[in-house]
This record gives sequence, structure tokens and C-alpha cells, in this order.
Amino acid sequence: MSNTDEGPLSGLADRVAGAAKRAAGVITDNEDLKREGELHHERAAAQAESAKLKVAAEREQNKADLAEQSQRLETERARLAAETAADIREQQAESDRAAKARDIEVETQRGEAATDQQARAQQEALDRQEAQAALARSKAEQDAAELDAKAQAAERAAEQLDPDNEEATQ
Repeated sequence: MSNTDEGPLSGLADRVAGAAKRAAGVITDNEDLKREGELHHERAAAQAESAKLKVAAEREQNKADLAEQSQRLETERARLAAETAADIREQQAESDRAAKARDIEVETQRGEAATDQQARAQQEALDRQEAQAALARSKAEQDAAELDAKAQAAERAAEQLDPDNEEATQ
């Protein structure tokens, strides 16, 4: 009377057995047999409802599992996006630092080049001034030598013209 097997065949067997017992109970006017047939029928209906509910529960569990997995994937995507954005920001900051360092280096080199050029120009000016001073000194020495020679010549001429000068007469 009690069928403990579960599944689609069990439900069908309970329906068939329930229908047969109910029909036999009606024919024999046996209330217990009718009632047993109805119980088989109710059991088959309960098993069918149980199977439907199990399928629905499995479907809902699958939906929940998919939702959870989807949420985990979305969380992982967000984490990866945040890491990527942080990496990009870090790379940009490093690139900016490197560009600023290059700019500073270029500016430093320009400043050094300008300072070197200015120092060279000043040295060249000093060299020109020194050369001009040497040339002027040489010219002044030459002029002085010429004037000295003229002065000596004038002195000799004056000595020769001066009658009081004993050296000139002798």
C-alpha cells in the first residue's frame, strides 16, 4: 500500500493503483478500499507537487547562484578597473615626473650653456681689452722711445748750439 519510491514512475504507479483501488472499492462498496485509492491519488498529487516545487526550488537556487556569481564577477571587474585606473594614474604621474625632470635638465643645460657663453664672451672681451692694452702700451712705449730719441737728439743739438757747453766745443 505504501510505495516509498519517488520519481515520475512512482507517481504514475500511485495514480494507477489509486484509481484501481477506488474502482474496486466502488464496485465492492468497500469504503476502506475507496479511501485507500483516494490516498494513493492524493499521494501521487503530493509527489507531483513536490517534484514541481523541487524544480522551482532548484531553478531559484540556480538563479541565486547565478546572481551571486554575477555579483562576484562585477565586484572583480570593479576591482580590476580600480587597479587599472590606479596603475594608469601612477604611470601618468611617473611620466609627468620624468617630463618635469627632463624639462629641469633641459633648462639647467640651457642655463649652463648661457652661463658658459656669457663667460666666454666676457673672457673674449677681457682678452680683447688686454690685447688692446698691450697694443696701446706697445704703441705708448714706441711713442715714448721716439720721443726719448727726439729728446736726446734735441738735447745734442742744444748742446752743440750752446756756447757755454764745454763738451760741444771740444
